[in-house]
Amino acid sequence: MSPPIEVAVGLLDEGIPAMLDDLEEYLKGGNRAGALLKATEIVEKDPECVEGLWALLNCGLPDLRRDGSYRVDPTLPEAAKGWALAKRIVALDPTHQGAWIRGAILATQHLGLAEEVLQWWESYREHHPSQTTPVIEQAGLLIRMGHYSEASKRMATLLEPGMDEMHRDQLFRVERMNRTIQRYYDMENLDVFRPQNPNHSSWKDINGMRNLKPASEKFTFFMLAGPLVLWEAIALQWFMPNSCFGMGLAFMLVYASVLWVKKISISITDKRNRPVLDLWRAVEVEATSGKVCIPEQIRDAKLYRTVMTKDYPVAFRQRLEKIVENNEELSKRWEMKLPEWMEYELEDYEEE
Repeated sequence: MSPPIEVAVGLLDEGIPAMLDDLEEYLKGGNRAGALLKATEIVEKDPECVEGLWALLNCGLPDLRRDGSYRVDPTLPEAAKGWALAKRIVALDPTHQGAWIRGAILATQHLGLAEEVLQWWESYREHHPSQTTPVIEQAGLLIRMGHYSEASKRMATLLEPGMDEMHRDQLFRVERMNRTIQRYYDMENLDVFRPQNPNHSSWKDINGMRNLKPASEKFTFFMLAGPLVLWEAIALQWFMPNSCFGMGLAFMLVYASVLWVKKISISITDKRNRPVLDLWRAVEVEATSGKVCIPEQIRDAKLYRTVMTKDYPVAFRQRLEKIVENNEELSKRWEMKLPEWMEYELEDYEEE
């Protein structure tokens, strides 16, 4: 004879805390397999247990390094399951910042869901409107997809009253993003590359580079700086006075020339790699739309293989392979859906 409902609920309430204690012991001891089994058991008993779901998400993915990256790239099933668990967790507990951030990483880097991630960060802002991280991540993704004007508007949000102060690393990143916007917005404001347009001139540039590898900024710099510094060293021996003043002047001259060469090498590499940036955009448009737009002669070439192997993790490549196998063509009229950007009165929010 089964126990009454009240007794069964009581047993469940007593069992979950004890199981959570066991789960914590497994996690503290580094027993990921045991923790995974225990978390699975907890979620089976209580599908809305946030602690169990969070442990299930973490233990179902590879170990993390100190910088937060994975020691081994998660596979497509692992990344997809982690993304689904992150969505379940934030639906149950919208204040769970770990699930928000882990979900964004999986969806952006490992699944390529640009549209969903933009909305994901906007939903995050509903609960943490003063935080700068979601705005910076949105702006970075918009830059990647070629929406430079929209990215600039998002970054202006960082300067609004009531926003949290940015960390040093964030300030450096925002500065780099501003430079990128200035560099490429002027270049594209008349003719933005949209991969869904098969007749765009950028496809010819990509096709022209399809059997080459992307240029390296370091290689370009050393190829230019090496001979220049060598000739300067030879010339300075003949023309500079043999004194402390001469040595100081020689050092300043070499230093200035190295800075100049570095600037030139960045410009040369950017122009040389412009088709690579366009190919990145095309790849990520395919990933977020679930449809193909890259011509077969480019996909079968050296540049595409190099970019996919070097710049994208395992799960992203596996998902894109499925999209290519499905072979559904992207419409010329396709446009990435942008969220409805929310505005917050942060001073009033803090008072509440």
